[in-house]
Amino acid sequence: MILKKLSFLALAAGILAACQPTKPEAALRAATTVKPVLQDTVGWKIDTLSPGFIKYNYTRYYEPYTSAQIVHVLEVDLASGRYDLVLDNVFPEDSLSAVAEAHEPALAAINGTYYELVENGQSSSFFKADHEIKTSVTVPPDHKLFWKHEGAFYYDGGKKQMGIAYGDNASYTQMPYANIISGSPMLIYEYKPVGEIFAQSQDKPLEQLDYEHPDRHQGVRHPRTAIATVDKSRVLLITVDGRHAGKSAGMSAKELTQFIQKYFDPAYALNLDGGGSTTMWIKGEGVVNYPTDNKRFDHYGQRRIRNYIMVTEKSANAASAAGK
Repeated sequence: MILKKLSFLALAAGILAACQPTKPEAALRAATTVKPVLQDTVGWKIDTLSPGFIKYNYTRYYEPYTSAQIVHVLEVDLASGRYDLVLDNVFPEDSLSAVAEAHEPALAAINGTYYELVENGQSSSFFKADHEIKTSVTVPPDHKLFWKHEGAFYYDGGKKQMGIAYGDNASYTQMPYANIISGSPMLIYEYKPVGEIFAQSQDKPLEQLDYEHPDRHQGVRHPRTAIATVDKSRVLLITVDGRHAGKSAGMSAKELTQFIQKYFDPAYALNLDGGGSTTMWIKGEGVVNYPTDNKRFDHYGQRRIRNYIMVTEKSANAASAAGK
């Protein structure tokens, strides 16, 4: 009788334990470890820098584009509680490595978005950092640079929210998030490869168009920088090298869209400033890609940037984490 009673109590305890609600954070952690971010590992070098912080590198000939490509991707799991994102302006302009190395909690960084200041100081981009609007879109709709703010990445550590959305200066201004950085074109939206059709074909070679014409700017191969969100907690920072014949050809917006979707399948992805601005820095490694401003295939051709997206250690940045 005693044995039966103990067996019954053990069974009841097991049922009660199984019925206990799962803590939201536990459910989130389980969800983020079920599906690997990288869908196809062939050709990729994978390095876990720390829990929830992974570096992917693709350096090889990519048959679908009949060209050599060098791609770096950083996966950051913000649900781990270990990391934060910091967005900010750089005045006076400086190299990404100089800015990152002066920021003690910095773990990694990429260059930010377009920052041309044209006639009368007008801007083609929207940028908000730590609740303060640094730059608004002031070029008129008929300006050749107006296309450069089609979408925006937003992040608010205090609200635990991030995402990528279509918009314009008015809608970005109304967003209640601490950090917003515009870009263009939108590459992937709700898993749809919208970046495939951004650049349109012309009745003449794209190289004959004005350099800033969107069809030329996004229709030919260049170095690229992009940001993508896999889910509500995982973000990807992406650079593609280019302008290095035989080593890395770069990609068009269409090619970048297809490449990201094939290998990472994010829910959203947004193109940022590329070309000579494309730079990725990692603590302990320095600049890992091949910036082009010095016309050489090395890590020293950085362009001076005006804004950036940085990954920091949350514990080391606790004093300001609530507002980032």
